[in-house]
Amino acid sequence: MARNVVWKIIGQAASDRSEGTLTSTTPVSFTPTLVCMVTALSPEELAALLAEADASFSDLGDGPLPAVLDTSCVRTGLHYQLSNGFPPASVTTAHDGSVRLFMEYDTLVETQRKLSKFAKGLGVPEADLRRILNEDWLPHIEVVKIPPRLRQVDRRALEVSESDPDDYPAAALAALLSPCILLTHNYTDFAALGVRTESQGVDAMLAVVELKIGRMHVRAVVLLPEAPIRMAGATVKWATERFGPVTWVILGVIAIGGICWYRKQPPERRERIKEVALDIGTRLMDEYEKATTEVHQARVQLHACVVPSPQHRTPLSAMLRELAMSEESLSAQQLADLLDPSLRPPVAEIRAYLRGQR
Repeated sequence: MARNVVWKIIGQAASDRSEGTLTSTTPVSFTPTLVCMVTALSPEELAALLAEADASFSDLGDGPLPAVLDTSCVRTGLHYQLSNGFPPASVTTAHDGSVRLFMEYDTLVETQRKLSKFAKGLGVPEADLRRILNEDWLPHIEVVKIPPRLRQVDRRALEVSESDPDDYPAAALAALLSPCILLTHNYTDFAALGVRTESQGVDAMLAVVELKIGRMHVRAVVLLPEAPIRMAGATVKWATERFGPVTWVILGVIAIGGICWYRKQPPERRERIKEVALDIGTRLMDEYEKATTEVHQARVQLHACVVPSPQHRTPLSAMLRELAMSEESLSAQQLADLLDPSLRPPVAEIRAYLRGQR
């Protein structure tokens, strides 16, 4: 399975325990399991309209965006959940599939070491924090361990390690998965990865939420005009199955009657009908413009908050990112098809590399 392959390539999480739970005596081991229209739009046409709304920032892709969790955000996230009774956006967006949430194994071990300190600062038993992490967080986090040689692939991660070696694992993972969200409040040590403010990671998550809402708005506006057509089509189908061809005769009579009725109306009433139709179309176009603006603004904020792609991505890092983000098994050919042509090794080399990681 490619999901197993990717963890072998990036580095396997420890497997000395069967469950991904935090205990008080042993290191954690967690293995991931993982617009006015008259005619109906085809799925392809709807996708094209959504692509038009998302035309900018294509490097972010259309699927779930990867997000990397740092220890500093774990502490504030736990505080948020204790205060509000439900997990923070970083966890809920991972749960609904808007992002793919990753955590480097060494970062998780660091979190375990600091849990007693977090508990003391938050004024709760340490066991409560372990329960929250085990039950509400870890099922939605994919934990991986990056071998030393892959941590050095991106120079930006090395710069972070020079500031604080404890941040090196999270920095290396974020660099490999970039463009991605880096959930940290430590903007001084992570500056090499483009983190400029304490709230940048949280702002990115809020932008993900706004982007999802904006896309739903676009879909609603686009699909609204075809709703009566769908209802009419379903009615006609039901009537035809029950009454046979006479249904079409009745529809023809109704259509002709409607045309005759319109022609018999005085000019003032005809003009009023046209004005109403035009007003409906204008309102739909206004709503479509508003919805696409929401999408664009969310994309602008998200693009400003993510860890940017490396200036010179290597074929290896490109393969790792595609494998990490894939929800299905990938053959060497499928992986090659996903890669940019400028970074695409021969399929035989990809196949040999994947086999070498098993």
